[in-house]
Amino acid sequence: MASNRALLSLQSLVVLTTCVFLFGMGQFHRAAGAIVAPVWQDQFTLSADQLGFVISVIFIVNIVAQGFIGSLLDKYGPRLIISAFLLVLALGTLACIYANSFIGLIIARIVLGAGLSVGGVGMYMLLARNFPSDQFGFLNGLMVTLGGIGGLAATYPLAFVIERYGWTNVFIGLAVFTTALALVIFATAQKEPKDKPDAPTEKITFLSLLKNKDLRPVLIMAFVTFAPITCITGLWGGPYFIAVHDLTLSQTGLFQALFFGATMTSGTVFGLIDKYAPISRYAVILTASGISMLCLLAITLTDDLPLYPAVILLFVMVFSQQFYVPLIAQLRQVVPDVAIGRATSLYTIIAVAAIPIFQTLFGIVIGHTSTLNPESSYQLAFGMMALLILIPSGAFALLSGSKTQKTTP
Repeated sequence: MASNRALLSLQSLVVLTTCVFLFGMGQFHRAAGAIVAPVWQDQFTLSADQLGFVISVIFIVNIVAQGFIGSLLDKYGPRLIISAFLLVLALGTLACIYANSFIGLIIARIVLGAGLSVGGVGMYMLLARNFPSDQFGFLNGLMVTLGGIGGLAATYPLAFVIERYGWTNVFIGLAVFTTALALVIFATAQKEPKDKPDAPTEKITFLSLLKNKDLRPVLIMAFVTFAPITCITGLWGGPYFIAVHDLTLSQTGLFQALFFGATMTSGTVFGLIDKYAPISRYAVILTASGISMLCLLAITLTDDLPLYPAVILLFVMVFSQQFYVPLIAQLRQVVPDVAIGRATSLYTIIAVAAIPIFQTLFGIVIGHTSTLNPESSYQLAFGMMALLILIPSGAFALLSGSKTQKTTP
């Protein structure tokens, strides 16, 4: 049920604002683990393994819940489902406060993760149902930029307010804000029509989506969207700068913040390209993935690479990886409105599941080349990343075939 709503109307601005907060909420909770982890470790006397599971369990729940979320969104619409699951998120946030053991904290985080699983897919649905389809790529890129503030808020600002007010008070405030956001979305999002005239006569299942020849290249490319970014910004970028370039932890943090800024600014850039540039989305996606691979190969093949060239190469790589903005826009174009929830859920499952694969393989390369000097080990690991991006990109290019002209929904 696509909308022709004007982009600058009052209700549109309300919906866009709620999309920013919805996406930002997900970014916040995913990034907040680094700040709350030491607090919880002391309070609940957690071992390192227990702490790692407490923080990571929301990602596991997120992957498991995606198919269920997508089906509910398609059947009942974003207005009801997003509002309901945000209330679950608020409940999980409060449950963390009342947990008094490791098991209690795990249960609370499972509830929190279930509520959080609606974030990205729900935002896509709100954009698809409330705005014309030719605005989707641009608006998605804008949401990535503005919503990224949520991730930044979960770094130093979160640490500051926890030290000043305590983590329980902060979580109470988050629960109240999440509840308010649920009510706003319920009040402003479009209601689902009782009859959907554009509904296909054939039932669309996850299996039929996998068989869709136009969607298949998008799903293949989803494997190398989030994972390369998270591999650097969420794990191995810090150890690389410390081991190879002898930086302090605080210096590493500054460069990691720079890379996070790259993900925010590039969202809008790719959104503008998708809206205004008279070139194919396929060309944009393949060019960006090619630049990302070249940056990784430059690090792989250059011995004694100085610090700032390494920073520039990784910055450009992270920036280029935001080709997922036009990739999602292409998904929006090739999937019927009634299946957007399931299609974006399927996309998210693949993209998120690739994150631990990339991070683990990177670590395996480092571990199995420990007899080499640190720079050589990391060069091989970066080369492995380039290869992992190359394979899906090649398949994407072959399956996309001759689609070289700009497509308009």
